[in-house]
Amino acid sequence: MPDDGTRQLLHAGIWTLVAGLLAALLTATVFGGIGPQGPHTNSGWLALIVALGCLPFGSMAFALGAAKWFRNRRIAAAARPKVTELPLKPVSRDAKSLLSFSEHSLEHRSHGKERQ
Repeated sequence: MPDDGTRQLLHAGIWTLVAGLLAALLTATVFGGIGPQGPHTNSGWLALIVALGCLPFGSMAFALGAAKWFRNRRIAAAARPKVTELPLKPVSRDAKSLLSFSEHSLEHRSHGKERQ
């Protein structure tokens, strides 16, 4: 399949989510924590703003990339040739075939009559 941006969407979504989760974790732990009125430090506020921007955007980008990935898998599966009929040809009594035990086709049609 040609490159349609699915891989880039997935990578961007994953790394944006990672950045948002990291910023939220830093806000809650390293940068003073979050109280009833919000973070206690300026760096906590900045990290909270980054987290609140990255988490929704990263989630949407990842969801779109995952949807495109599943769609591409479905299209690729539909494009593969499906074997619906047997590779064997039907055996004809009139034509000489590999399954024929005699050299003459009239022997098959005699149905117990004497051979000519």
